[in-house]
Amino acid sequence: MDGMADAEVGRAQGTAPHGASVGATEGLLSFDPDLHVGLVTGRAIALLGLSRTGRQARGLHELLEASPRLDRDAVAALLAACLGATLPGGAEVEDLRLPGAPGLRFSIRRASSGSWMMAMAAETLLANGVAGLDPLTGLADRAMFVARLAAALDRPPRRRSGGAVLLCDIEGIRAVNQVLGHAIGEDLLRAAARRLQAAVRDADLVARLAGEEFAVLQSEVDDPERAAALGGRLVELLGKPYLIAGEIVVVTPRVGIAVAPADGDSAAELLRRAAMARNETATEGAGGFRRFSPEMDRRWQEQRALEAALRQAVADNAFELHFQPQVALPDERLTGFEALIRWRHPERGLLAPAVFLPVAERLGLMRRIGTWVLHEACRLAAAWPDPLTVAVNIAPAQLEHGSLPEDVAAALSAAGLPAARLELEVTESVLLATADAALRQLLELRDAGVRFAMDDFGTGHSSLTQLRLFPFDRLKIDRSFVQDLPAGGDAAAIVRAVAGLGRSLGIAVTAEGVETAEQLERLRAEGCDAAQGYLFGRPEPPSRIPAMIAAVAARGAATRDASLEAAVGA
Repeated sequence: MDGMADAEVGRAQGTAPHGASVGATEGLLSFDPDLHVGLVTGRAIALLGLSRTGRQARGLHELLEASPRLDRDAVAALLAACLGATLPGGAEVEDLRLPGAPGLRFSIRRASSGSWMMAMAAETLLANGVAGLDPLTGLADRAMFVARLAAALDRPPRRRSGGAVLLCDIEGIRAVNQVLGHAIGEDLLRAAARRLQAAVRDADLVARLAGEEFAVLQSEVDDPERAAALGGRLVELLGKPYLIAGEIVVVTPRVGIAVAPADGDSAAELLRRAAMARNETATEGAGGFRRFSPEMDRRWQEQRALEAALRQAVADNAFELHFQPQVALPDERLTGFEALIRWRHPERGLLAPAVFLPVAERLGLMRRIGTWVLHEACRLAAAWPDPLTVAVNIAPAQLEHGSLPEDVAAALSAAGLPAARLELEVTESVLLATADAALRQLLELRDAGVRFAMDDFGTGHSSLTQLRLFPFDRLKIDRSFVQDLPAGGDAAAIVRAVAGLGRSLGIAVTAEGVETAEQLERLRAEGCDAAQGYLFGRPEPPSRIPAMIAAVAARGAATRDASLEAAVGA
């Protein structure tokens, strides 16, 4: 074991970033594709700060979560990197640095035994030769902030005064880096640091914890309202426009507050609860501040439980597909089904995708889930009468990885399903996020015979641009326009325009969310080619496919008979 560790350490050594000294010894831990932990070296235990309980964890997720050196986002990022590396075609990861794992860098590589190895090393950043300062802003760094907070909490009760932790996240700096460059982004961080310093007293401590996250330790807080007043002042100051190198920049500050001792009596607890409060402000588009409340902790615990259960569900492929009919107009002939994922939660029952897919996306699980959906949908569709098609939604992570053509080919081959019977649905947001990579993959799949639909057409910002760039066979009108159709007005005009656009470009148009006969008649009148919604059938499990085929056929026959009688009567 020691010999293997020494060999891996030698291969894992890299060049330290400028101004950083890297520890000579790296920690190692091994894991298999199911993220079960094997070898964990003593150096890894020390670097992660694992307790006796943490060392006994057999799952990678549980082991990383037990580390006090990693925050929630760092754990999620490391798990996503490990999952991505173990997938077919996955890439090794080198020199991974995470804001939520200060002073550590990680590498993930395939080991000769067929398992995978995570290597980690410590680095100490110095600013002007003074440890404990952030080199970019000159503020205190995370280590100094936590040490100061812990020292304040450890004072004897008679010497202890109240205090508050205010966590400040400045949303928008990453976009500035992408659009205006990292130099302006760094100047923006320095400007924000100066505003924070100006807003507090000399006895208070301001720190840059990581990335765009700052913190204030407010001392002598005998009334929580004083912390709230400072939170409001920080939001106001940080939210004012910045003039950086001739550019006017506006960001969105979000501040979370935890007050000691009411909200916690340890540094870790106060920081965690301030982060909870800050995350609550994400619902406020203009930014804002919140103070921690016990209700937030309850919601956070529920979210953690949901995340743990979802990870287990992904490992076990514990999902189901339900299918909703798609019909051609005007005769209501069945053309296929759309595959819609469901999760049968062990305690909460059957969950809709809106409940768990956003969580899966945040945890980096979407590619694995999307690949399962693709394979399962093709497998089930192969048993349907030819030429019924199956429509499958594609997630951004599947396109970002760059291997969608290979994944689709594998699913079609395993199922024995012709490519022409598979339709992939993508949204405008997916295309905007992965434009360059998406075009190549879509064209390759189109050449192989796979069909494409743009989902939720009309709800994005550049629908027409996407139609010029990507080879779509179908446009799906978003259900929001269909629901408002009977009232006429803008919704009717939009449906009419999209149907006309489809005819001009030779692209079929499907209306989603059709629930009433009145909506259907309006869609027929506007020239829509197809429809989908509760009027023709709700999403049902695979066992109900024969019954749905019969029901849609009976409805279609009745519609055609009625049309024939009307024509004869006329």
